[in-house]
Amino acid sequence: MQIVRDLTCCPAPAAGAVIGLGNFDGVHLGHQAILHSVTERAKALGAAAAVMTFSPHPREFFARERAPLRLQTFRQKMALFAEAGIDYCFVVRFDARFAALSPHNFVHKVLAGQLRARHVVTGYNFAFGKGRGGDTATLAQEAAACGMGFTSCPPVMGAGGQEVSSSAIRRLLSEGKTAQADALLGRSYAVEGRVVHGDKRGGAMGYPTANIRLGALFRPRYGVYAVRLHAGQARFDGVANFGIRPMFALEEPLLEVHVFDASPDLYGKRVRVELVDFIREERYFDSLDGLTRQIAEDCAVARHKLKDTGI
Repeated sequence: MQIVRDLTCCPAPAAGAVIGLGNFDGVHLGHQAILHSVTERAKALGAAAAVMTFSPHPREFFARERAPLRLQTFRQKMALFAEAGIDYCFVVRFDARFAALSPHNFVHKVLAGQLRARHVVTGYNFAFGKGRGGDTATLAQEAAACGMGFTSCPPVMGAGGQEVSSSAIRRLLSEGKTAQADALLGRSYAVEGRVVHGDKRGGAMGYPTANIRLGALFRPRYGVYAVRLHAGQARFDGVANFGIRPMFALEEPLLEVHVFDASPDLYGKRVRVELVDFIREERYFDSLDGLTRQIAEDCAVARHKLKDTGI
């Protein structure tokens, strides 16, 4: 998949593409339905399959302090687009100039003018243009005026009739309900980052850890998880603590992963950690002995949970 950041230099093979519009935070089942519609329509038309997303997220641009933290890294999102069969990703810089575009000008000047899109696909609740003044009805009308096709995908419902959405996934993860969040994502929720050096306390207790800072990513519920760590083609089962470690009062929350039955050198490497199941909340311990005993219990529980998944 090719990433295109300058819409004025659209690659020739991308011109006339079928384009899915959205932020796609999490690339959950609802987003996947849009991507599937894009790829199927592109095959039918003999066109390239593309998506357009925005950086920063419009909510970050207008109110950074109130914007929800992202569920995944940019790298994770691009990998999922490629996996879905997308050929091009147009990454639009969302700035004051772009935010001021009217719905009419966005469709006529950007989609039809710069990209010569043949068909556009969005979710049912897509809003766009200055002041979010355009909706799917607006887009359908403007697209038709430009000779573009348009598809609005209906909401995707999860178990129990819950609509699949990024906000619903954040809520479930904040409650430690990883299985329910995974059902809306269509895969295991995973944190990706580079392993950094820690304070070596885990190693001193016999439980060395690979430490990952989440940075601007969403913070799931603080506590202990059964996890799977992926480093390149290698996969390791383990247990992880995410939080501030009340006994040591970290200033920044940290994901600390202890790998079972192996001692891989992971420092400086980019890894992906699946939070398979929540075990318990973080808590304060009066002594290192008490903490060490609890870690041993957590390891046993994590091994059992990972075995039960059968994956």
